[in-house]
Amino acid sequence: MHSDLLALAHWAGNHPARLVLGCEGAVAATLAGGAQCVVSASRTKLIELAAEHLVEIDLAKARALIPLEEATAEQIAAVQICPESPVAGADALAFADLFAFEGIHFALHTQPIPVNQVICSPRARQFSDRRNLPDEILACGQASVLVPFMPPGLPLAKEIRRKIALWRDRYKTIPKLILIQNHGMIALGKTAEEVQTVTEMAVKYAEIFVGAAMMGGPEFLKPNYVTQIDATKLV
Repeated sequence: MHSDLLALAHWAGNHPARLVLGCEGAVAATLAGGAQCVVSASRTKLIELAAEHLVEIDLAKARALIPLEEATAEQIAAVQICPESPVAGADALAFADLFAFEGIHFALHTQPIPVNQVICSPRARQFSDRRNLPDEILACGQASVLVPFMPPGLPLAKEIRRKIALWRDRYKTIPKLILIQNHGMIALGKTAEEVQTVTEMAVKYAEIFVGAAMMGGPEFLKPNYVTQIDATKLV
């Protein structure tokens, strides 16, 4: 699992689409048994991520903090299994909550330029809720979760939990792509390879969306077609 996660981090850090620059982004994966996960340490470059930069997190302790109005530095630090390890990145609480979903074992937070062009614009809602092409649906689902910007850490984890609950009430499934306004995206998957696919497809379709918008579009697929195409993943 560690080797797959490190490979995912290096892939993101070295991607020609400039998914992350400098210390942007974060990665995480569950550990065998499902009670713990590992996340990248704060202020580490994904392209340089090594095993000593991975921080083990107690999932139950991390999730227990999210309903709180505030959490002390001591409470947040206590979710780390080894106190001597580096400080976990600010996405740790959000990642821990996302791993509660069945079949989600890897997560990657990136800030691709085409995606941020859209989600930093007034058309973010269109991009998250509508779909342009069939493979976009197959890779990223019927729709993405759109989360308004919140400060990283507990505030963002709380808002992601709230928005996903509303999204799942509508779509009755588990999201593959979370768009955080003014802050990038989180791709989710069972494997590192699935996360890579979701990430690259999101970048591709953001580029298509931007280009179509410049020519008076986009022209979206009809909702009934989106539902039909999404259902083909189950057969």
